[in-house]
Amino acid sequence: MLNFDYIINLLKFNPEEPIIFITGFFLWFFVIFIFFYSVFSKVHIARLLVLVSFSYYFYYKAGGDFIALLFISSLAEYFLSRAIYKSEKKSFRGTLFALILLLNIGVLVYFKYSNFFAGIYNDIFNGSVNLLKVSIPVGISFFTFQKLGYSIDIFRKNGIPANSILEFFAFVSFFPSVQSGPILRTNNFIPQLSKKKVLVTTEDTGKAVFLIISGMIKKIVISDYISLNFVDRVFDNPALYSGFENLTAVYGYALQIYCDFSGYSDIAIGIALLIGFKVPPNFNAPYKSISIKEFWQRWHISLSFWLRDYVFFPLAYKVLRLFKNKKFLSLRAEIWSYHTGMLVTMFVCGLWHGASWTFVVWGVLHGIGISLERIIKTSLKFKSNIFSKAIGAFITFNFVVFAWILFRVEDFAKFNEILTRIFSAFDFFIIPGILAGYKEVFVIILIGYALHFLPDKIGTFTENFFIKSPLFFKALYLVFAIWVIVQIKSADIQPFIYFNF
Repeated sequence: MLNFDYIINLLKFNPEEPIIFITGFFLWFFVIFIFFYSVFSKVHIARLLVLVSFSYYFYYKAGGDFIALLFISSLAEYFLSRAIYKSEKKSFRGTLFALILLLNIGVLVYFKYSNFFAGIYNDIFNGSVNLLKVSIPVGISFFTFQKLGYSIDIFRKNGIPANSILEFFAFVSFFPSVQSGPILRTNNFIPQLSKKKVLVTTEDTGKAVFLIISGMIKKIVISDYISLNFVDRVFDNPALYSGFENLTAVYGYALQIYCDFSGYSDIAIGIALLIGFKVPPNFNAPYKSISIKEFWQRWHISLSFWLRDYVFFPLAYKVLRLFKNKKFLSLRAEIWSYHTGMLVTMFVCGLWHGASWTFVVWGVLHGIGISLERIIKTSLKFKSNIFSKAIGAFITFNFVVFAWILFRVEDFAKFNEILTRIFSAFDFFIIPGILAGYKEVFVIILIGYALHFLPDKIGTFTENFFIKSPLFFKALYLVFAIWVIVQIKSADIQPFIYFNF
């Protein structure tokens, strides 16, 4: 006998159990979605309506009443952007665009940064501004930047608006990416929504399954396991652990956050591919980078390119024009524009990740690193060879890992505590005992890094081999992967790290 109360409660938003890709509820959600999506696959409007309806329900299950914010902000953005596209009056277009900026940044600041700025005001001016009890809507940083990028493209006349409000709503709320990206771009995704037919080839299906399974292994087998069994314990109480344990936890966290976020991206891209949408890769073995600049070309690619196109280029151009008007600075205008633009861009990048000074310093630290790289390369002009690349890769990797400490800790006191333990409580004689005590964790960390640093050719060959393999092999691989996941996964499903941003 059906328990309707149980079913109704299951369908409602539960803040303790938000919907995520690796839950049983999502599996049933996706099966039902695929059924309706397939039934209406040949009717464009009906197919879009199914996609929007399920995307909005998905967001409701993840964010509850904030579904209203997603709807109202999308509605306003659609009509304002469309008015900009239709108007030829420069002043009117500028006014509408300023309103779009105000709405997007205003909503983001209110929900995510109001208490941060209030705290700064209180500290500087000894004020008494009361902090607000504000919850951060799920995915607000992602869908805000996505909408804003769309409007900027329309304003610059670099893109055309969606053909209908359904297309735009599908663009903003697309359920594989609405929680944690990748950040979709107008000229890449809108044309796919406009297609009258959905085409999913056998190769697409094979690649999608490969990405989804790979993402789940990254998330559950590697990231969650080392997080729950070692990394979180050390970061929560660094003083209770030795310098070696603190150091290995830092390198463990670097692997954890990569496997967590790239795992999410792989699953999202795979799900999108299964329903006929091609989303560009969001990660490309970032720890293989030989420079910090290259790291940001490989890490969270959709955000990096968004910041490059909508923050760095416009800002650097403005600074360039400003300095070129000053004769005594004209020769150094390009230098000033690059470094100013880079520091401000990475400041924005840090603040985008969270309302905390640790995130800001993390972002600025990367900005300084990229600027120093440019200065050193232009001054010393290193020859590119295996030796210089190896040194670059070593320095870049360890710089990024060091900066991750700021990203992970709650405050600078915890940051100092971890560094103090690493440099003052490092005892080589206890290392064998620690390795034995955390044998499984260190084995998984080593396997995770080994897989990450495999040559690109091996990764490409493995993916192509799976795609072209017979159905029996795919099924066998799927069963084996699920078995491994079941054996290692923790009792509680761990939320993806970037859900916080």
